[in-house]
Amino acid sequence: RYVYLAATAYDYETNLLGTDGQGGQQFLTDIVKQRSIGQVLNGEPVPGSRGLADPMGRMKLNFDVLKGQMGFNNPQVETNRFSLRKELYRIPEDATGDADWRQILTDHIVPDLWQVPEFRRYARPFAPESAGAQPGLVIPFSTTVSFGLNYFGWELGPGDSAYDPTQFSTRIRGAGVWFDGYDTTQLSQTPRVYLIPVGADVLRSPDAFNFSVREWQVIDQAIPVPFPIGEQDLVNENWNPTVDSLIGQPEIRRFSQFRAYPYDAVLDDSQFTSDSRLIGRSVWNRRWLLIIPAGNLLFDPNEGLDTFINGAVIPGTNGQRDGNGVRDIKLFFKTYAYSGN
Repeated sequence: RYVYLAATAYDYETNLLGTDGQGGQQFLTDIVKQRSIGQVLNGEPVPGSRGLADPMGRMKLNFDVLKGQMGFNNPQVETNRFSLRKELYRIPEDATGDADWRQILTDHIVPDLWQVPEFRRYARPFAPESAGAQPGLVIPFSTTVSFGLNYFGWELGPGDSAYDPTQFSTRIRGAGVWFDGYDTTQLSQTPRVYLIPVGADVLRSPDAFNFSVREWQVIDQAIPVPFPIGEQDLVNENWNPTVDSLIGQPEIRRFSQFRAYPYDAVLDDSQFTSDSRLIGRSVWNRRWLLIIPAGNLLFDPNEGLDTFINGAVIPGTNGQRDGNGVRDIKLFFKTYAYSGN
């Protein structure tokens, strides 16, 4: 199982097609046929020996060569930002689009995040379910890395941003979220959000003239590390390697929140979040979820959502609001990309 997981990771990193002799799918087929560990010298698997050591050794030798050929040791680093209002929903940034933008946000209000299956499965909750319903905003979107299209799959237009399709793999190093027009005099200074890739990662073939893509349904799991097997274990007739050599079982690693910031035209690296949950994932994903828990805006979550979307209450009115809510939500990524040749 561990060797199979290693081969899957090799396959994901290189994304070579099944017809390529160095591709991970060739190793996966070989691994399931093995019935012994094979020869391991000084902790290193020996290629050419029988057993699992052979595919492990060959994968290492292949990767030592491929990391130079495919550009793994010379990534292209880039920072980019994207507007949900303009680039995803195509709503004008001037006052003529304010009502439509507020309606978009209102349409994405969820009365209880616990009723969102992806939140329940992938998010590390901020409060127990017994604490009651937790309202918030849940904004789904898909992304692409395709010539002539912006990051959200629309025809590339003025002011749009896109990633380079000549790089076979563009991966995330850090991510951040900005709220344009966020009023810290009416809302919390430290709003927090989840940004979760729940769809399939998409990667292009590293062959410069092959535009095929592969989709990867990535499940980020904590894999238990086995204890070293001793001689006493092997002579104990009651010893079971599946049960006695591992602590716990594989578990899905849940995404935590990270801080969102009021929008600033000057890009500040301190507003990036870099953790192991998104590092290495493709920027091209079939479905993302941006989740904004209302309880991070104000103690009264419904008041927090209303202020976030529609602005502050005008004094002397019967709850009428000034319309100065958040004008835009901007995503930004720091990425590293490989050319593939």
